[in-house]
Amino acid sequence: MWEILGGDLERVIITALEAAGAPEKTTRLVARHLVDNDVIGHHSHGVMRLREYVDAIDRGSLIPDARPRITDESTSTARIDGGWAFGQAAAEFAVDVAVRKAREAGVSAVTIRRVCHIGRLGRYAEMAAEAGMAAVIFTCGGGRGINQAPFGGLDRKLSSNPIALAFPSELEGPYVVDMATSAAAEGKVRMHRAQGRETPDGWLIDRNGNPTTDPRDLYDGGALLPMGHTEGHKGYALAFMVELFGGILSGGGVPGDPADSFSNDSVFIVLDPGRFAPIDELTGRAARMTDHIKDTRLRDPARPVKYPGEIEAAARTANRNEPIRLPEATRDGILSVLRDLSLPEPAALRRGL
Repeated sequence: MWEILGGDLERVIITALEAAGAPEKTTRLVARHLVDNDVIGHHSHGVMRLREYVDAIDRGSLIPDARPRITDESTSTARIDGGWAFGQAAAEFAVDVAVRKAREAGVSAVTIRRVCHIGRLGRYAEMAAEAGMAAVIFTCGGGRGINQAPFGGLDRKLSSNPIALAFPSELEGPYVVDMATSAAAEGKVRMHRAQGRETPDGWLIDRNGNPTTDPRDLYDGGALLPMGHTEGHKGYALAFMVELFGGILSGGGVPGDPADSFSNDSVFIVLDPGRFAPIDELTGRAARMTDHIKDTRLRDPARPVKYPGEIEAAARTANRNEPIRLPEATRDGILSVLRDLSLPEPAALRRGL
């Protein structure tokens, strides 16, 4: 393991992305997203993605200076073409549009297509909640990034197809759910592989359809299983519906009819809670409900019940000024990018544990 302060890590990412051709405003936005994910412990969507993004720029599947644009809109809807921009930039643009339209119409639905990896979906739901809105987001892979087997099947047919929901709160952070419809996100399997750890039972099958806990099997023709283990029909059904909402509605690619490249095609549905009751009344009732649910006998006294999003909110507060601990494989990936771009190795990358 190695450690680095978040500010130092952001500067490294910004320098690398600028050298790869991204404008300063975009590099700061992407670096902020990646480092925040590491700060709150979601390393699968953190700076380990830098190598992936730079490789995508080299291939031409990510256009670093592209800007998303609205191609069609009404009072409460919009279709956005990401232009193969950084996914984080396109997704933030979509949230801003969806929130603005929800303020005007009470509810909005905004789709994006032709967009690269957007990172942790929950962050965009959080942004809507921080603006006083409730949000539901469905995201697929544009018919590519196929890694999940359907319930009862042995072959890859779906992406991990995450769903995120958020609701405003008067607590430390908004209520947020962000989950893959597979048993785990692919990035979490990648982190287990980088750390040399086995995956939990029920995450994976190997290329022959046998259960496995070896993360390398996923990258050797295996597949993620649907969320739910023995009740995996529930995760599979959700994954299927994400393709309809995120892929079909957006006009993007779907399994069997893929886009030209991997694309996090998505739909953002945003509601203005104030159209239903005063916001203080809504968040107050939600807080009382939260207190009621958390007031329970515990299976393990050391692990109290948390509201959805509480762990991330607490981690962001606690870790904001603390060094981030990351695997050596992540540092090696960053160093390889710096070497490829003829950039010097910052002293901050030499501090280990």
